[in-house]
Parts: sequence; structure tokens; C-alpha cells
Amino acid sequence: FRLGSLKLQKVSSPAEVVKELIGYCLDCLGRLQAKNEHLQKENERLFSDWSDVEKRLEKCVEAKEELEADLYNRFILVLNEKKAKIRNLQKLLNEAKESAADAKCTRDSINTTQMATGRENDYDGSTEEESENLTWASLPSAPEQRDSLLGSPDVIDTAPRRKRRQRTAKPAGTGAKMA
Repeated sequence: FRLGSLKLQKVSSPAEVVKELIGYCLDCLGRLQAKNEHLQKENERLFSDWSDVEKRLEKCVEAKEELEADLYNRFILVLNEKKAKIRNLQKLLNEAKESAADAKCTRDSINTTQMATGRENDYDGSTEEESENLTWASLPSAPEQRDSLLGSPDVIDTAPRRKRRQRTAKPAGTGAKMA
């Protein structure tokens, strides 16, 4: 391999040329040492910055994990409250259905008793509206429970029942006969 070639010429004062070469080499060496020191300082500064950023990142990760844990705990509390409220509303709905069924059974037995005794026109007896009022009075009185009960498909409007009763009312004299 040939790395290079030089053509040397004879110099009249070799000491001065050697002096210039040594001066040039010393200057280059000084510049390279200064550049090396500058790069080392830059490297140390970057390493310090990197350490600071790494510490900040670790703190941010810890803060994020704490925040997530806090949010999950809050979410669990809210979710459990919602579940309890749903269970309570289902319980109230079941109670309302049971009381409505009981009221219907009571109303049917009263109507059957009245028809059997021939007192369907007795004004002193209870009516469907009165038994419904009793049923509504026995239900919980919280506004949200009333709203949920009124919006329920199980609650029947009284007006159609009155119309049906008027349509199906038997003419006088066709009621049940007394023994």
C-alpha cells in the first residue's frame, strides 16, 4: 500500500524549517486539545441534562400512576354507588309491582263482593279510584321514585278504566240476583 509520497528539496537552513514544523504541530495540538476539552464539557453538560430529564420522567411516571390509581378508586366508588342505586330502584319497582298486584286483587275481590251482594250502586262502598289512591299512598313518596313509577309501563291510567266500566256497565235489573 502506498499512503503517500513526498519530494524533498534541499533547504539552506534546516533548523528553521524544523522549528516551523514543530511550531505548526504544537499549534495543531493546542487547537485539538482545546476542542477536546470543549467537547468533553459539552458531553458532561449533555449527560447532566439527560440525568435531569430521566429524573423528571421518573417523577412524571410516578405522578401518572398515582393519578391513575386515584381515578380508578374514584371510578370504583361511583360505579358501586350506581350499582347500589340500580338495586334500590329495582327493589322499589318490584315493591310497586307487588303493591299494584295486591291492589288489583283487593279491587277485584271488592268488586266481586259488591256484585255478589247486589250493592254495585252503593255509594258508601269503596271505588276503584279510592283503592288506587290507597295504593299510591302506600308507595314511597320520594320525587324521583314517583317519577320512575309514573314513567313505568306498569302504571295504568284511570281514565280508560272509567270508560271501560261505563261501556261494560250492565243496565239496571240485570245484576246478580240475591238468593
